[in-house]
Amino acid sequence: MRQLFFIQSASRILIPVLVLLVTSALPLAAEENDPPKTTYDDHIQPILRQKCFSCHNPDKRSGDLDMTNFTNLMQGGGSGEVIEPGDSSSSYLYQLISHQEEPFMPPESPKMPDATLVTVRDWIDGGALENSSSKAQIAKRPSFKMSLVGAPTERPAESPMPARMSLEPIRPTSSTTAVSALATNPWSPLAAVAGHNQIVLYHTQSLDLLGVLPFPEGVAHVLKFSRNGSLLLAGGGRGGAHGLAVVWNVKTGERIFEIGDELDAVLAADISADQTQIALGGPQRVVRVYSTKTGKLVREIRKHTDWIYEVAFSPDDVLLATADRNGGMFVWEGYTGREYLTLKGHGGAITGLSWRADSNVLASCSEDGSIRLWEMENGRQIKNWGAHSGGAASVEFARDGRLLSGGRDQVAKFWNQDGKQLLAFKPSSDLVLQITFCDEANRAIAGDWNGSIVVWNAEDGSRLGEVSANPPTLLARLEAAERELATRQQTQDKLSEVFRKANTVVQKTRAELVAAQQTVLELQNKSDAVTVTVKTAQDDVATRTTRHEELAKSVATLGQALPDLKEAAAKAQAAADKLASDKQLSQQVQQLKSLAEQRTAKLTEQQNQVSATATELEKAQLRLVEVKKSVSSAAAALEKARKISESLAPPVKAAEEKAAMAKAAVDQSASDVAGTRQLVHRWTEEITFDKRIKQLASERQVALNTLAERTEQLRQLNATAEAAEAAARKAAVAVADTQKQVDRLKEEFLKARGLE
Repeated sequence: MRQLFFIQSASRILIPVLVLLVTSALPLAAEENDPPKTTYDDHIQPILRQKCFSCHNPDKRSGDLDMTNFTNLMQGGGSGEVIEPGDSSSSYLYQLISHQEEPFMPPESPKMPDATLVTVRDWIDGGALENSSSKAQIAKRPSFKMSLVGAPTERPAESPMPARMSLEPIRPTSSTTAVSALATNPWSPLAAVAGHNQIVLYHTQSLDLLGVLPFPEGVAHVLKFSRNGSLLLAGGGRGGAHGLAVVWNVKTGERIFEIGDELDAVLAADISADQTQIALGGPQRVVRVYSTKTGKLVREIRKHTDWIYEVAFSPDDVLLATADRNGGMFVWEGYTGREYLTLKGHGGAITGLSWRADSNVLASCSEDGSIRLWEMENGRQIKNWGAHSGGAASVEFARDGRLLSGGRDQVAKFWNQDGKQLLAFKPSSDLVLQITFCDEANRAIAGDWNGSIVVWNAEDGSRLGEVSANPPTLLARLEAAERELATRQQTQDKLSEVFRKANTVVQKTRAELVAAQQTVLELQNKSDAVTVTVKTAQDDVATRTTRHEELAKSVATLGQALPDLKEAAAKAQAAADKLASDKQLSQQVQQLKSLAEQRTAKLTEQQNQVSATATELEKAQLRLVEVKKSVSSAAAALEKARKISESLAPPVKAAEEKAAMAKAAVDQSASDVAGTRQLVHRWTEEITFDKRIKQLASERQVALNTLAERTEQLRQLNATAEAAEAAARKAAVAVADTQKQVDRLKEEFLKARGLE
């Protein structure tokens, strides 16, 4: 500023000159809000001319790379493309000139100045523009490290299953269409089903919906899980318009990237086991192989004469098999694309290819109805058999070597490798288009022309259920669950009332039975007491009868002997009267008479006793009769009570059984209500989760857009700052030169005036 002020003060005629010089020194800062673009023509070609053209020109083309014009530079050389628009860190040219990778460029020279590297970097990151009127074409590329150290041959440490995903369908419809693609994960109970604008994920054991992956590009005609199960590949698009392949991370559901830009839908696709290559095929009859590292096309195979229906890498990645609608089938070297085998034998379109796990055998099926097995040493056909009348549509090797197939006969079948049918599942509603086998759950899945997708138990062939490529919306699920809950709640209320009434009947009949049983118990006790009384009366009668009989016998005996005794006494008395002097006889007569009197008195006494015992015996016998009558009455009452009790037992049992059935129905209904209530809660939560996920995705996209805008602003500001710095340096040089000119003119001015 001090210099400019001095110049203005020195002479007004120098100001236009100074302004002209400074303005010409600032060509890059013409407009403050429109930072200059870094282009090949204006910035990169001069650098390359100085550093690279001597080796990379049309005549020399070192490394088969010509850098003298934009088109040839972007085509790359023998090592492939050297510029990755939008990503300098992935651009081979920048890695070499920045000495991040060898061979360092230019050869045998120091690294380019940092300012030069910044210019090259900004040019690439800005989209590698050819000139100021060019538009950046930044290619989409993987943001996920795809490649593996080696092909997976063993079970991964963690089964690849999705974390929580949105269950909201992308575009639900009221009808189903033919199933276009099915696949199962090799290391987890996970199935993928292709639908319109979406891929639907299911648990192969519970058949629960696990997630919905958007596929807005159209319909997927092929689904493949990577060999380690961590990735899902879908190939498809819109017929006659556009085709591509998309890869998702199975666990997170993140769409990693898309590959291919076909002019028709992709019908066949596969990802190599090491995840470095993806091969595509379709109506254009060209097999295109892309690198997952760069997203770029690495080779094309132009051998097929008709639509390509199948593309399959061998599990060891050594080979790539392809097949078409005209029956053409070829095997190529997996990493070079060189032709390895031509397999001839099918008489119709080849509709399915599947490799055995050891990569030594390839299975194919065709519209000619056959399945054929090919060995890979020289392409010999080792087995073929007629599998499906009318045509086979799909075939797949199971991990254990069995084969699952389906076709126009509407039946999915299991085979051994000798062509022996092991199991045929119940026919589908229409021709079977797609089949897949889940090794982890031992489930066979078949999709038909009508859109029905049935899951079978591969052990016994039983039908386990269905899944859908077109599941209902979460709101529809919630509304259905709420309706079902209301219906089941009403049913439970009715069943609860039925149970209440049945329980009342049980309580009533139980009370009647208990009362009857109590009566039986009381009567039994009474009967037992009466029985004891009868025994006592019987014992009394027996005792009295014995006593009476003994007395009667004694009276009879005494009564018979007493007359003789009296007669003997009388005769003795008569003898004594004749022998009056015989005192001894007189004494004996007196004794005999006394004995007769005693026995007469005893007889009288015993006769009285007999009469008394007879009376008592009669009374005892009367008591026994009465007691026996009581026993009969008690027994009759007891029998009647028992019959009443026994008659009440069946109604009680029936009432209890009815109540038990009502209780079981109530319990089952309560379980149904609880389960449905859980469904209502689940779908409510899923709707909330879906809204939250969409909100976060929207916010994330806004943040990404803002980040991109601000990154571009920062890049432009950096470019502006660098341009301003360069302009300032030029301005400083111009000021210094002008100062010298001013000093010179001043001297000449003073000298001309004679003032020097």
